[in-house]
Amino acid sequence: NITLLAGLFVSVFGRWFGARRGGWIAAAAIFLYTLLVGADPAVQRAAVMGGLALTARHLGRQTHGLASLSAAAIIMTLINPRTLWDVGFQLSFFATLGLILYADPLREGAIRFMMRWLTPKQSEKIANPISEFFLFTLAAQITTLPLTAIHFRRLSLVSVLANPVILPLQPLLMITGGLASLLGALWIPLGQPIAWAAWLFPAFTNQAVRFFAEWPAASIALGSFDYLLVLAYYILLLGGTWVLSLPPDRRPGRATFIRLQADTDLRLRLSLASLAVISGLTWHMLAHQPDGDLHLTILNVGEGDAVLLRSPNGGSVLINGGSSPIRLTDMLGRYTSIFERKLDWLIIGGTSYDQVGGLMGLSDHYVIGHSLIPCSSGRGSFQRVLEDLDESSTPKTIYEPGHRLTLGEGAFLEILSVSDSGALIMVQWDSARFLLAPGADPDLILDSLDDPRLRSVSAVLLPAGGYAAVNPDEWLTHLNPGVILLSLRTGEIPVELPQSISNPLLHRSILRTDINGTIDLTTDGSKLWIEVERVID
Repeated sequence: NITLLAGLFVSVFGRWFGARRGGWIAAAAIFLYTLLVGADPAVQRAAVMGGLALTARHLGRQTHGLASLSAAAIIMTLINPRTLWDVGFQLSFFATLGLILYADPLREGAIRFMMRWLTPKQSEKIANPISEFFLFTLAAQITTLPLTAIHFRRLSLVSVLANPVILPLQPLLMITGGLASLLGALWIPLGQPIAWAAWLFPAFTNQAVRFFAEWPAASIALGSFDYLLVLAYYILLLGGTWVLSLPPDRRPGRATFIRLQADTDLRLRLSLASLAVISGLTWHMLAHQPDGDLHLTILNVGEGDAVLLRSPNGGSVLINGGSSPIRLTDMLGRYTSIFERKLDWLIIGGTSYDQVGGLMGLSDHYVIGHSLIPCSSGRGSFQRVLEDLDESSTPKTIYEPGHRLTLGEGAFLEILSVSDSGALIMVQWDSARFLLAPGADPDLILDSLDDPRLRSVSAVLLPAGGYAAVNPDEWLTHLNPGVILLSLRTGEIPVELPQSISNPLLHRSILRTDINGTIDLTTDGSKLWIEVERVID
């Protein structure tokens, strides 16, 4: 949607203020809107790619937009190569590509169609709003349809109708919301009246989304989806687009096709492009092959915690999911193969919203082999996750202390103790021992103070972000961890940390997801390697 909105800004402001001046105003509007909606990484990527590529398209030829889009994608992947496998990046890239390739042809086609009955000026006047609020949405969906099918295994049947209803209000939402924020920062009573007016637009947006979502068959589940179909779709789509972009006398007929076969330069370019695609897919497959090591990855899901465990023989275990389904699927997309959308085990270690909220709808994106769940009634979000597991026919097993999963090569996961709100989970391979405490409460922690199995662990993921009331000093002294892991929301400042964490004289190694991003711990059973997304001096 941010990509579609970027296209709307460029088009509207370009028409109001001229191509060049409107381009700059649209870029500023996109920047402010990005800040307004939270500026998380997915929104930043979509804003940068959409803004640059669409402004370039509006100022010049189509090739300028393609060059800007390519440049933005190259820069982002150079900064972080994992971005290439990020679902948000893929969707924003292909949505922008669709707008660059098909927005103008669809608009011009609408004008030509209306000119059968209307004058050229009348046709253009009517076609412009239809294009901005309907045809541009269709242009983006042409190129994102296969990605939506393969990543989410669900296809919306009402989005083409919903977007034209929602998009026209977004510039007003951006303007009034931005003014309310700026004036409110100066003096709250100054921004309050504008905030009341701004409230109408997100309220209508939310109601419209709910209205369309409640339609019968608003979306359909697709189940498993063959990657070869996706590849064939893009080959036919982009190949057909290239052919139709040629002048009629240069479009390849049979004779032309024979001449093209003899064109050495064309064959070389096609060969290099094919080699690049095959190399990228091969590298991706190799990168996700089992390497014989045990990987424990603390995913940067913001609020709450989520741990992805990859066993020496290639099995995958997800423990909790944080609070955001979008953040969870985004993170899983980076650390799992696009060719194998499967989790062998899902373990629900805690039942609060910040532990399981992100798991809602997970079974629509991934096949879950088995699940381990606590014997707890839980809250609404926990019950929703259980319903999702039932709908996907995922086997459920209620775990108890002593329940153990074998991970291969002698590694195992064991449930040490359980309470109504959480559990203590040990992951062990020879001398490497990792303690996870998702949702653990103070009573569970106090009951484990004398447990000899918890002495001198390699690393511990503390519950409640390391909050002192849940993590007493005597417990941390008993654990004597080599590495302390904290899962925190960006901008969240943990308060009242235990002295055994915060005392710099103890030289504890502390890694935090809000500062270091996703944290990956790898072991061969004796040695431990740690890789973080960001290193802060």
